[in-house]
Amino acid sequence: MISVIPSTLYLHVVVNTKAVHSMHKHKKCSCGRFQNDEIPCGHGMAVLRYRRLHETDYCSPFYSLKNFEDAYEIPVEPLPCESIWDIPRYVSKPKLMLPGSKRTVGRPQLECWKEFADVKFKRSKVTCRRCRQVGHNRKTCSNYPTPKNDSLFV
Repeated sequence: MISVIPSTLYLHVVVNTKAVHSMHKHKKCSCGRFQNDEIPCGHGMAVLRYRRLHETDYCSPFYSLKNFEDAYEIPVEPLPCESIWDIPRYVSKPKLMLPGSKRTVGRPQLECWKEFADVKFKRSKVTCRRCRQVGHNRKTCSNYPTPKNDSLFV
């Protein structure tokens, strides 16, 4: 439901269920369609009907019946039969070319992305804390001397 609320003689507020628009007498509406198309928008039509004005007075002369008749005043000749058309060979059978590849933005990638299973991880060498030898750890060290059962500890 559209309701028109006159603010002044030339300014009206059109309240729609979705939005509120203001309408001026000088062919201006807050939605912008009246200015761009030069045809009254829905808000403009509501104001014109409220004021009991004729809608064609507010349309651009471009949309008049006279301009429409003048556009078709020049006779348009029909095309001849398609068999007698003179079409050059380069138009009738054009050589289609592949579209050029577009270069991506940024630094070019040097190698392919690898899957997680394809990546070879470098394993660090394990060194023992006790004997400082490579290949085993402290728990599995057999080179370090174990404490002997002395009679002092009994």
